[in-house]
Formats: sequence, structure tokens, C-alpha cells
Amino acid sequence: MTKHAVLAAVLLATGVCARAQERDQPGTRWSDDQLRQVIGAARVGRKLTPKSWPGGARVAVCLSFDDDNEAPLLRDGTTSPTTLSASDFGAEIGTQRILKILDNYQVPATFFLTGVDAMLHPDMLAAIMKSGRNEIGVHGWIHEFPPRLAPGEEERLLDKAIDYLTKVTGKRPVGYRAPSWAFSDHTLDLIQKKGFVYDSSLQALDEPYEIMANGKETSVVELAIDWTLTETPYLGRQGHMPSPRLLYEVYKDEFDGAYEEGTMFVLTLHPYLSGHRAPARHLNDLIAYMKSKPGVWFATADQIAEYVKKTGK
Repeated sequence: MTKHAVLAAVLLATGVCARAQERDQPGTRWSDDQLRQVIGAARVGRKLTPKSWPGGARVAVCLSFDDDNEAPLLRDGTTSPTTLSASDFGAEIGTQRILKILDNYQVPATFFLTGVDAMLHPDMLAAIMKSGRNEIGVHGWIHEFPPRLAPGEEERLLDKAIDYLTKVTGKRPVGYRAPSWAFSDHTLDLIQKKGFVYDSSLQALDEPYEIMANGKETSVVELAIDWTLTETPYLGRQGHMPSPRLLYEVYKDEFDGAYEEGTMFVLTLHPYLSGHRAPARHLNDLIAYMKSKPGVWFATADQIAEYVKKTGK
């Protein structure tokens, strides 16, 4: 190839790359009104942290578990028994190990289930419900990814999940956590339409708040989550944390901060990961530490949401 040909190829590649970068940055061409409209879809409304928690407690603690086991794999058409077995661990032993810890300390938790995982593992569902302390929340039908669904399809799958969980638990769920923690443009409308009391998918605050949609109050309580307070980036298949001990040090420090501020601590774990021996051991130690502090209210997400709706500032 001649020098001129090489130069032409470089210039062509540069132009193609520049055009690709331009396509990948559509926000650079949005108007001010478009930018405001995008961020206005789900914003922080009233902060709902009460002046005091029940019994004069200093902090509310919600232990939550996204019990999505095989559902995300089945959503993607995975049929490998080996791959499916790694997630089945959550239903077969992980959830049981976690429930044993919760029962030992007599603390409640909220389990967000997909309809598919509840259907495939009735024994797991029965074990979660056995104590009468735990809450079941909706986590989609098959851990679908809402942003990639048409509005009608998202609603169909959500209705299927609500109907199934209502039938098998005898109680209509009042809480929703989006699969993959991902809202579509229509998810918040559906949350309101289906009458959910609270959502637990957004991340704008580390205390409870009311969601505002396009400048309007929704009455939906947000119990925010945080990628810092879950284990999947660290202990998952692509995780890079050498020991769960380090991760639980982060959790402990986050709890201490919430305790000092008098707000809320929401921990989100996945039984197919945190139900293994090492992380479960540290979960036990973390609960023991929190129990040792005076003024800690352990509650389900629905209990916290109902309380702050009545008393939030």
C-alpha cells in the first residue's frame, strides 16, 4: 500500500470514528428543554426520613434479597445445566442458609422474587414465608429488562408476576424492584397504575423519599438502593474482590453512617452469591454487630414505606 493510500485509509477511519462518536453522544444535540424533560421523569420529591423511627430507634434497617436465581438465565435462553446449576444454588441452599441467620436473630427481611423463580421453587417460597416476618416483593416475571420492552409487553409481564405472586402468597405485593434495577420510560407509570406503595430501584438518596415525575407528586415511596450495598459487582462472575471480608467492612461503615445520621440502611444481596459459606458468615457477623447497637429498627421494606408515608417530614 502506498503512502497516499495509507493516509487515505487513516482519514477514512478517522471520519468513520468521528461519526460513530457523534452517534453515540445524542445528548450533545439535545435542547435545554429536552435535558430537563429526561431528568424529570423520576426525581427526588419530599424527603421522608421521620424525626424518629418506631420505639425511638435511631436508624431503620432493611435487609433485602433479590432472589433471582435461574430466571435471568432462562430469560436469555440459557440451557446449560452447568450454568443453571450455579444460580440454582440460591434456591437450593443459599436462601435456606440466609433464612437460618435471619431466624437466629429474629429479624425480618424483604425478598424480591421473579414470578418464574417463585414458580420453579415453591419450597423456597414456602421457606421464606414460614416465619411470618418476611415480605415478598415483585422483581419482574422472568427478570426481563424493562428498557428493551414495548410498553404493552412490560405491563403484560408485570401483571403476570403480580398475579402469580398474589395467588401463591395469598397477598398482593405492595413493593416493586425493577429487574436489573432498570426503569423504562413507562415503568414509573406502571408502578402507579398497579397501586404499588413503594419502589426500591432508584438511587438518588440514601434515605427514603417520594418520587416526583415531571414535577408532579406520585405518592410512591422510594427506598433507594446502591451499587455500593450489593455484592454482585464484587462477588459475581466478573467480580474482582479477593475476600467478602473487605466487602462487609464497607457494609459496616455504611451502616455506621446511617446510624449517625438517623436515616436508613438498605442492604441488597443475592442468595446465589451471598448464600455461600464465606459471605454468609460475614452477613451473620454484620447482623450481630447491628443488633448490638441500641436503637436499631429492623423492618421489611413495606413496614418502612408505610411508616414514612405517615410520619415523613
